[in-house]
Amino acid sequence: MSEELKSCPFCGDTHKLDVTDNDPRELLLNNWVTCSNCNSEGPVKPTRSQAITAWNTRAGEKV
Repeated sequence: MSEELKSCPFCGDTHKLDVTDNDPRELLLNNWVTCSNCNSEGPVKPTRSQAITAWNTRAGEKV
């Protein structure tokens, strides 16, 4: 599975994307992708890989 992020489906930026997660000491780890250009966020997922997959699936859609 690729860890490469597709461009933001809202603004098209490819350089200001980041995968965010909670403090690992938390009981539930929440991971999501954020675009710091337009402040959009992908869905929250339990793993980094799932967050990237969800973002890339959304990024493939036309908005």
